[in-house]
Amino acid sequence: MMTLQAQALAAFGFGTLIVDLHGTGDSDGEYRDARWEIWLSDIVAAQQWLMAQPGGLKAILGVRLGAILAGAVHAGLGKPDVALVLWQPVLDGKVHLTQFFRVRMAARLDRPDLPKETTASMRQQLASGLTLEVAGYEIHPALAEAIEGASLIGHPLLAGSSALWLENANPEKLEIPLASRNALQTWNVAGAAVDVIAYPGPAFWQVHERVIGVTIIEKTSSWLNEKVAAK
Repeated sequence: MMTLQAQALAAFGFGTLIVDLHGTGDSDGEYRDARWEIWLSDIVAAQQWLMAQPGGLKAILGVRLGAILAGAVHAGLGKPDVALVLWQPVLDGKVHLTQFFRVRMAARLDRPDLPKETTASMRQQLASGLTLEVAGYEIHPALAEAIEGASLIGHPLLAGSSALWLENANPEKLEIPLASRNALQTWNVAGAAVDVIAYPGPAFWQVHERVIGVTIIEKTSSWLNEKVAAK
């Protein structure tokens, strides 16, 4: 999806830097080596490199949990002229981690030979200093602790900032959930301009088969072209 988005933006004259955070994708390290502060430093390094390029830095895009990381870096940048784009943003790291734990629980339902687990027992394992493997990802206790305390709204948008919030919705009722609306209200009160698009289509982040969210790519491309291309 990110590669396709970068190709679509190239048609509008945008250059895109896609970042594989430490321990993910083709970057150095394994997932168990990942830490929240390292991920933040990876993004800041990418941001600084882009700002030194002829076109500068126009926008930061974050997907799911990456939306909180993008929000944190955007807030620290202190430049309202840099746009923020969020795809299906995670609002609360603790809730997100609980949902991740349930993936492991579901995978063990047909394994009566393994001991039963709960989200509480998994948190206890992490608290004892042991890593936890979920769907092939080995989570370090330090990373889990940082995710637990992460919050998107904990990183307010500067007044005058432009942001695009894209979230999957039921095609019969195209609106984002109440929790997202409440979060957005906090940002809007602060004077930020957040454009919200509820879209129907595949939840590309949830399925194992490769699916393409064409609507997301098209909406993001046209919004960025309108908001920042002329700057």
